[in-house]
Amino acid sequence: MRAAGRGAAVAVALALGGCAGPAPAAPDAATAEVRTDASCLDAGVLEALGLELDASRAADAPAPAARGLPPADFVADTALVCDRGETLRDSAGRWWAVTATRLEGDLDPLVDLVTRAAPGECGTAVVPQVWLVDAMGAAVLLPADAACEGAATAEALDALDVLDRTEHPVALAQPVAASAP
Repeated sequence: MRAAGRGAAVAVALALGGCAGPAPAAPDAATAEVRTDASCLDAGVLEALGLELDASRAADAPAPAARGLPPADFVADTALVCDRGETLRDSAGRWWAVTATRLEGDLDPLVDLVTRAAPGECGTAVVPQVWLVDAMGAAVLLPADAACEGAATAEALDALDVLDRTEHPVALAQPVAASAP
């Protein structure tokens, strides 16, 4: 599925509005593992979103990524934002889903924000999880609390253009009742 325009990123930005603002100190975070399989079905991403991958889908799941800040020479081209999605229905029943939104544009404000500011305090809030992806498909998964920067993160994401948005089923929430023979 393909959507275009800045307005579509508003939903992502609204989800970030309840977190605390940035602190001026630089974070003491590790450098992220660079991978070629950025996915919203990563176990760490799902855990941060309060979801768990259904056993029927676990065989296709990528190994969990080591989170952190991008290496100094990493040049982000797009961002993959993972958030809780709408429920989906199929022949098996109703599924919890994760929404994967690929964004492009000037990523410098977002990268500067996550590399210079201390992580915000999310508390119990569920915030979107962000991958930075370079032009060759290499990706880094930012710390789970990177999107807790409140308005600053929301503004950085809202300034980006939506390339595409996809819903991925994660866990069967309500199976279809079996009918009697």
